[in-house]
Amino acid sequence: MPPSTTRVLLASVLWRVVCVCLLLVSTHAQPAFDTSGELVRLTLRPGAWDAYWDAWAAPFVRWDTVYFVAMAERGYVYEQMLAFQPGIVHVLRVMGSVPRVWGAPWSPTCAVLGGAIAANLASILAPVLLYRLLRTLTRSDAVAERAALLSVLAPASGTSLSAPTPEPFYSVLALSGLLLLTHTHTAYQWGAAVCFALATWFRANGVLLCGFLVWHGLYKPVLESWPTRRTSHAISGIASALVSVSPFVAQQWWAYTRLCPGRPWCDARLPLAYTFVQRAYWDVGFLRYWTVAQVPNFVLAMPVLAVAAYACRPLVSSSVLVVLAPWRARQAPGDVYVYACHTLVLSRPDCAPDGDAGRHATRVVGMRGAV
Repeated sequence: MPPSTTRVLLASVLWRVVCVCLLLVSTHAQPAFDTSGELVRLTLRPGAWDAYWDAWAAPFVRWDTVYFVAMAERGYVYEQMLAFQPGIVHVLRVMGSVPRVWGAPWSPTCAVLGGAIAANLASILAPVLLYRLLRTLTRSDAVAERAALLSVLAPASGTSLSAPTPEPFYSVLALSGLLLLTHTHTAYQWGAAVCFALATWFRANGVLLCGFLVWHGLYKPVLESWPTRRTSHAISGIASALVSVSPFVAQQWWAYTRLCPGRPWCDARLPLAYTFVQRAYWDVGFLRYWTVAQVPNFVLAMPVLAVAAYACRPLVSSSVLVVLAPWRARQAPGDVYVYACHTLVLSRPDCAPDGDAGRHATRVVGMRGAV
């Protein structure tokens, strides 16, 4: 293993240990500000938790893990749960089923602890993948190592990257797909499509990753003048993009067949439960988070948002020409261009300031800004 990779891996492991230890110590040393661990008991069948829940599992029940644990045991009971993809739910369901090997019932304690272990392993691996990806794209070992070490200290590393949440799994799968796309062979492109599909299985905004497949299949061959390979790459790009978004489409179709007619979104031109649920239950929408109450969240997210804005500079001069008339572009903008596009979309003003932009820009799209 190269020395740079070793340093990134060691830093990632040590930081994971620090985060987990601090999470456990702080939970038991002072009254919890976040009482989500107690709320989980209201969503489970009586007696489902055990004596180890409060000591070991409850500290890892953070953010939306309350929903995930309940969904792992009971499924999608309420409409607002449709905001979540089923990937993390299946992980918790499998982890909680381990006691069934010796005849015990499904255990939320095993689900949370097993999911937390898997999430931390994914969080350890993600910076290493980011290092390899950046080293390939930038041809600079120093730049790649610096950016990977910065990603270890992601803003949410102490909570959502330590708890059983979709973000660690999404990061590993998305970065694996992007790393596969650094190869030109079509087989690697299909491997990337599978990785992106699995990432979308964990997070709905994984559908945006299909833009990388479209870039490599449609625009890049035109910009780099591959006349004999344009058709095959175009077909492969479109087909692989459809594969990458299939988990989201399947989830929406599943919701439509079970809840329609009868819901407001069923009669929409594009009947997507996801957009309705995000707007109605989670208050997601254009400038909806731009309120005085959200100022602290904007302050916390501002460093990453500033990095994202810096990373989008390549879009200023060539966006319209590359997107609308790629055959007229005088010079191919390079693969970094599509990363800047992805950064810009994730930083849009209809996202929660402490959500998508903060978590993903540091791991997946911090290409130029991290440098």
